[in-house]
Amino acid sequence: MPKIGNSKSASEKVCVRCKSRRRVSKTWTEKIVNDNGFMTLLHTQYVCTNVECQSAFDKALLEDTKKREKLKQMKQENDARRLSTKVPKSA
Repeated sequence: MPKIGNSKSASEKVCVRCKSRRRVSKTWTEKIVNDNGFMTLLHTQYVCTNVECQSAFDKALLEDTKKREKLKQMKQENDARRLSTKVPKSA
């Protein structure tokens, strides 16, 4: 069975921001149930070896996550407000 995903080894991966090498930070497996039983996924998290670059990336990721959560909360509030003010159709 062919390997799906990125065929580059960890030592060949470079940071897209600063072009320094990346290293494996965390590796874990996950089992997902499907129609044929289950499927095992292997996840690998890479981090930049340049500390300043990685901290800038983490900061940007945190800000982006906060922004997404705020937008999600605003959408839920708007949906709740819209549904509560909806007038039922009269027969």
